[in-house]
Amino acid sequence: MTHHLIAITALVAMFVIATALPINIGVLAFVGAFLVGTLLAGDTTKEIIAGFPSGLFLTLAGITWLFALAQNNGTIDWLVRAAVRAVKGRIALIPWIMFFIAALLTSIGAVTPGAVAIVAPIALSFAFRYHISPLMMGMMVAQGASAGAFSPIGIFGGITNGVVTRAGLPINELVTFFASFGANFICVLILFFLLGGRQLMKMRVDFNETTTKVPHLEISRPATGPQIFGDSEAQALTAEIGEGTGGDPNKLSSDPESPAATAIRSRS
Repeated sequence: MTHHLIAITALVAMFVIATALPINIGVLAFVGAFLVGTLLAGDTTKEIIAGFPSGLFLTLAGITWLFALAQNNGTIDWLVRAAVRAVKGRIALIPWIMFFIAALLTSIGAVTPGAVAIVAPIALSFAFRYHISPLMMGMMVAQGASAGAFSPIGIFGGITNGVVTRAGLPINELVTFFASFGANFICVLILFFLLGGRQLMKMRVDFNETTTKVPHLEISRPATGPQIFGDSEAQALTAEIGEGTGGDPNKLSSDPESPAATAIRSRS
């Protein structure tokens, strides 16, 4: 029993340290697993590594990379523009578009926080533009991402179905998915009417290239210059490079120039 308490204490300590300090909790988990496993449980290195879900890790890494590409190359932007044009000016359908797009992304494998990070800035820009409740729009995105997460090929669905199957319990993957989707759908349906959905149903607008413009958000771009945070030597080097080159060494290499800078260069 003492070993169990020590393991639980180590788990709590990992969460506290990862919250208070900029240390990845996964790295702490590896350290904790080896300390508890070797010193208390008497496990070997191979036995500890065998418990690491390498298949799930590869799935998460691959899907995260895939959706970073889809966002950065404009695929998600195109999808949102096409969906907004399809509603033919019905403002009340825009929140539902964001709900279903977020659900689609997670249902085909995107991690829930990643889907929210992709869709939320787009959704909130439409909320600001058409006077839709930001709370409603945010909940539509968050609940949509949760609604699709338990699909048979989704991250949470794959984890849940795998655990239940290994436990020898009966499970219907589609029933699990639709139960989660239905519960989230009912929640946002109630929120839609509580947060001004009736008023939105009376509003119409003529969509064109300008009104359906989607703000492009790149969620993964390389940066130049020292990337060591909290290192005084690196910060001093960054300032020295900036003074020597007359530029910003930490500027993203693909950042577009400001209109003012472009105008000044064209006049010169």
